[in-house]
Amino acid sequence: MKTKTALAFAIAAAFQSAMLLAQEPNEMQGMNQQKHHELMPIHAKILEMQKAQDAEIGILLSEMNSATGEKRIDAIVAVLNKLVEQRTAMHAEMAGHLDK
Repeated sequence: MKTKTALAFAIAAAFQSAMLLAQEPNEMQGMNQQKHHELMPIHAKILEMQKAQDAEIGILLSEMNSATGEKRIDAIVAVLNKLVEQRTAMHAEMAGHLDK
């Protein structure tokens, strides 16, 4: 009985090892790495754009938080308009890169 169990485990281990050895490296993985390296400068550019946009929003938020009365409402509108403008610009930028 022990011999049959040991033999079954040995066969299962052999099949498992054979399956692992038979696998070829994924060719798509190499292509993805190449594409990744091509996209790195674009990603860096987008991150810089986001930092600049964050700075713009930071200034508008400071103005909004210090404003009172009607000026506060105008400042809130300015923040919202800037956020929508930036979001639209970012979507256009990213769509331009995806179309290539």
